[in-house]
Amino acid sequence: MLFAVATTARTFLIPHWSRWHQAWGAPPPTVAAQWTCVRSSMFLMKALHRCGIEAKLQSGQPPKQAPGTVSEDCGLFTADGWMGHAWVEANGFVIDITADQFGHPPVIVAPISDPTYRPARHEANRLTPTRNGMVAVQEIWHFWCSYVDLHCPQMAGNLGMPEG
Repeated sequence: MLFAVATTARTFLIPHWSRWHQAWGAPPPTVAAQWTCVRSSMFLMKALHRCGIEAKLQSGQPPKQAPGTVSEDCGLFTADGWMGHAWVEANGFVIDITADQFGHPPVIVAPISDPTYRPARHEANRLTPTRNGMVAVQEIWHFWCSYVDLHCPQMAGNLGMPEG
């Protein structure tokens, strides 16, 4: 169920990512998911909650990437070292729908023990949702609910114990 929800959420979000990039005034990125990890993870967390799956937003931002951060290795480990990133944790798994911006597969469901992911221990190193990000997720939420109800009734009606 985790992989199905993650894959469906990513597919749904792809056209919204381009709109988010346009709203930021940024040039189109090479990978559509680039710079969307916090918003996308907030969205995925809501989608999992709607399926009856408890989920938590996790993130890490290494000190080399932002002033005021505390020295710790955190975020997503890539070929270039630790990178600032956000993902969701649920049922003992990391669920990531934007890792392809770092050369990883587009949808990852891995055990929380996966050393590629390390949440920040210090608040200063966490990526936090912005008001604009929360509004952006809320603006598309009703479209998601309609989409899932129509195309994925097994997700819309899953209020029992989720499978891993």
